Amino acid sequence: MMDLDTPLSLLGGMTAKTFLEEYWQQKPLLIRAGLQNFELPLDANELAGMAMEEEVESRIVIEKGVKPWQLLQGPFDEATFSSLPEQEWTLLVQAVDHWIPEIQTLKEQFQFLPSWRLDDVMASYATKGGSVGPHYDQYDVFLVQVSGARRWQVLAPEQYQDSAIQGIDLHILDNFNIDTSMDWALEAGDILYLPPNFAHNGRALDDDCMTYSIGFRAPSMQDALTGLRDKICEEVNPKHRFSAPETFNREHSAQIHDDDIQYLSDQLSQLIAQPERLAQWLGTTMSEVKYPEYMAALNQQEVDQTFEQAAQGQTFIRPGDARVCYYNNPRTHKLAVFCNGQQIDIHSDLTAFVQAVCEQTEFDFSGLDFKLNNDLEPLVRFLISQQGLIELVANPDDTED
Repeated sequence: MMDLDTPLSLLGGMTAKTFLEEYWQQKPLLIRAGLQNFELPLDANELAGMAMEEEVESRIVIEKGVKPWQLLQGPFDEATFSSLPEQEWTLLVQAVDHWIPEIQTLKEQFQFLPSWRLDDVMASYATKGGSVGPHYDQYDVFLVQVSGARRWQVLAPEQYQDSAIQGIDLHILDNFNIDTSMDWALEAGDILYLPPNFAHNGRALDDDCMTYSIGFRAPSMQDALTGLRDKICEEVNPKHRFSAPETFNREHSAQIHDDDIQYLSDQLSQLIAQPERLAQWLGTTMSEVKYPEYMAALNQQEVDQTFEQAAQGQTFIRPGDARVCYYNNPRTHKLAVFCNGQQIDIHSDLTAFVQAVCEQTEFDFSGLDFKLNNDLEPLVRFLISQQGLIELVANPDDTED
């Protein structure tokens, strides 16, 4: 079981239980000096360098550009940065945790919450006065101030109308008023938690302002219904049709009666009420990687060779951007393990092993007896093939001559 009763420095000494009971998805929480002993892994110039790479998602927002709230899409070049105004612009780089191991480590500090809901980390650098405008997110987010200072002004969902400024490329609220009870200046180390749909406006207070936004995945119910429909329809039973027994309550032959509607509702509810299918959709969806082109499955020869290395004691790691979660089915004693959008079903006897993979980052499998459980080798091979586990290769610069 997760330990929810230990005070966490990341929550300012609050326990996870208190946070979940009183704040999570309910109200904002300002945590002073929640992030401690964190060395900034990249400065503003290095972040700008990342934004010049083709494979990196990046944006620049200029409040008073060619037009109000001008949006530029990366990748950028040096000419773009040299043409920016001195102040009031913001650079945003998505999924920096995918590229920077130190930021992956920071993200894993939030595992007092469901790790499979953690999304990516966006880095936001702003010059003094820089902002992306008042807006809201439809998911939980922790705003971690890692350098400089930023002022955050927040409104609860009932304090604003969802109407946006017209004629711009961003959804910026046009009716953002100030609530003095939720108006805070954050300095390096401070953290602000915001539940979904709480509007917020952040503005940099200096030229050294950098914020990491740690968001959580929140697929819509429409996405869930569509995904579940697709999985149900993979096994179509042509004999399963609308065939309601005739009701004696019909007043006219052309009438669709409530009894007919109730029959249809009951039949659809039975299709949906399948925990295994729900778990399959949720597990595969929430474990999908942001950049699948960098996590392509290994071929059989590569898996065989890599598994031999694991069995011989080579050190393996779980990459910080690998997404691994599981569902323990109490009815079948089977464990559905999801890794980077794919699934394998194994015996629940291996639950502790899967939990260790999800909690730890470095592994030595030389002491494993793969004969003790028939599902152990297929599981390790699956994790290797989906790059949930990768071989740790020594850096040549770290070896001695």
